[in-house]
Amino acid sequence: MANHLDPASVNEAVRLYRERWPSEGARGLTHPVAARSHDHVSFSGERLIINSQVKMNPVFAEHLLRYDWACRFVSGLSVLDAACGAGYGSKMMEMAGAADVTGVDVDEESLAHARSAYGGERIRHLLADIQSLPFEDETFEAVVSFETIEHIPRGSDWIRESARVLKPGGLFLVSTPNRQTCNPGLYYGEDPFNPYHFYEYNFSEFVGELLQEYDLLEVYGQTLIHDADNDAHRMLRKHHARNPVWRPNPTPAVKGHELVPYGQIKNAQPMFIVALCRKKSF
Repeated sequence: MANHLDPASVNEAVRLYRERWPSEGARGLTHPVAARSHDHVSFSGERLIINSQVKMNPVFAEHLLRYDWACRFVSGLSVLDAACGAGYGSKMMEMAGAADVTGVDVDEESLAHARSAYGGERIRHLLADIQSLPFEDETFEAVVSFETIEHIPRGSDWIRESARVLKPGGLFLVSTPNRQTCNPGLYYGEDPFNPYHFYEYNFSEFVGELLQEYDLLEVYGQTLIHDADNDAHRMLRKHHARNPVWRPNPTPAVKGHELVPYGQIKNAQPMFIVALCRKKSF
């Protein structure tokens, strides 16, 4: 039986996505889970429900493309979908060949929708708080945690808990908003503009906390904002006697919400930081 956690297999998946994201990075928008619109359920602005209203909002593409990226790494693995919400992501990973998917959330209404709309033979949905998971140590081979960590009073607590339930060498796939673009001018610990968030990280803060428990295999940026569109950036250029209205072409030239390998981003900043991590062996 193939070892889907084998470093060579994971590295190959990283390499393939690094090469193919310009052509495949948006493929999640045509995933079968996106075909139906659950218009009887409204979108509160917090947990994403796939309905006609949401499909007109960038948040729809951002969420779908994160899970589609995750699908490239979970085949054959036992996966925890932490804060699974409405359940479409868990279903996508089951369809991608995950051995089993456990979706947990603190909202029973969301879980009821997940069970009804996105059930499956290899999916289970449980009411649970990710800050204190009801699982033994080393239960899962992958933990997926998209737009979750900023909802926890102390992100480091969730990082440690995620590592606790991962098997040795297990994968942690995680995303968070980038404070530098989502809340410019605010410090870590100040209340973000999003009322559901306790805080938001900048790049170095996020990576610094992840490195306490994980080795980083790749980091991505999603939804790029051009540096030239930042008022503070233009003011600083003027202060340094540089042309404040000059607009270099950012690279890569992304107009959508594909996950872009961080090493390829120049003259732009992502709204979201996405990391692929492997549990450290101490």
